[in-house]
Amino acid sequence: MKTLVNIISREHPLAPYLFIKEHYEEGDRLLFIAANEDLDSITPLITALKVDKGVTQRIVLRRDADKYTYERICRVINSSVDKKQAYYVNLAGGSRYMALSVQHVFSNFNAHFFYVQTRENLIVKTIFDNSIFDNDDEIVPIRYRMTLGEYFSVYGLTHDLEALGDPVGSVEQAQHLFSLFSKRILRTSDYKVLDVLRERYRGWDSLNIHEVEAPVNDKMVPIPNLSDFLDFIGFVPAQPGVLSHDELDYLTGGWFEEYVYYLIKATMQPDDIALGVRIDGCTQIRHNNELDVCFIKNNQLFVIECKSGISSESMFNEIVYKVCALKEVLLGVACESYIFSLKKDPTGDLKKIAQYMGVTFCDFDVLTREDKLRKVLKKMSQIAGK
Repeated sequence: MKTLVNIISREHPLAPYLFIKEHYEEGDRLLFIAANEDLDSITPLITALKVDKGVTQRIVLRRDADKYTYERICRVINSSVDKKQAYYVNLAGGSRYMALSVQHVFSNFNAHFFYVQTRENLIVKTIFDNSIFDNDDEIVPIRYRMTLGEYFSVYGLTHDLEALGDPVGSVEQAQHLFSLFSKRILRTSDYKVLDVLRERYRGWDSLNIHEVEAPVNDKMVPIPNLSDFLDFIGFVPAQPGVLSHDELDYLTGGWFEEYVYYLIKATMQPDDIALGVRIDGCTQIRHNNELDVCFIKNNQLFVIECKSGISSESMFNEIVYKVCALKEVLLGVACESYIFSLKKDPTGDLKKIAQYMGVTFCDFDVLTREDKLRKVLKKMSQIAGK
């Protein structure tokens, strides 16, 4: 029986989670050490780990000065632990002072020291002694692979993953629509149909095709050639003569999200992937956001905002700010963020704006050029440690 020790910080909850997943055995205990402002990050960890609270212990540095005063940190920890226990100590997380203090205290006990490198999916086991030439450090790959649900739970987020349905269209349908849009095959009348659907009917529970083509209600904006448009793009509603809520979303942009979803699923082979996930921050300031396409590969989260069209630079800036807010406030700094769009960026100005904010922008040129798209996907694989 051993006690797994982890330093808890709000910014890096994955290191303790993965460390425990790799080393926890029945009968072990868990010890969490945290500054007062990081205390609420422990509960999501325990919930995600699905362990009994009875096997956990918390050491909390209640006063602000305690978290960066070496001697105080050491005294608080030293007075709270059982010196006879065996300890597995993960030094990742928290401040440098916290890690130094934890290492100093537990070096006096029966302890093994580790450092979790979440980016590289590695755990380093080291021995703190007087010799630096005996090569006794051990580097072991993390075998455990998280799901999206686990990642969100570790960060204290609720989600609707279990309620998500299947994509509206097939991969062939999404590829066909991508071809029509990217090659500018659609007619002027088709774009007019899409404009009315997007501006007036997106969000409706359903739309009767016959009624909207020849409406008797003055409040309805007519789309006289809706059937012709659907025939031209080869779209067949699940219920004849009616477009459902999901189908309206699909036709007015959802198809592009599904195109990206199918593309990532086929090329990246993620451990878990989802389309249109809603997450909630579960904080006093409520956050409710939808992730167009998100996937996890080798414990690395990727989020892609999909926009088939971006009308202006100001609209693009709003999208970038939304993506950045999701990353910084909810998903963690380790999240990799992307914007995929059929917007052309010949000057590269939009890419520069996104890059400055830590977001990768893939424009029309990238998505329609196999060599450039392959380069982006290869970089994703490198980030995921493939």
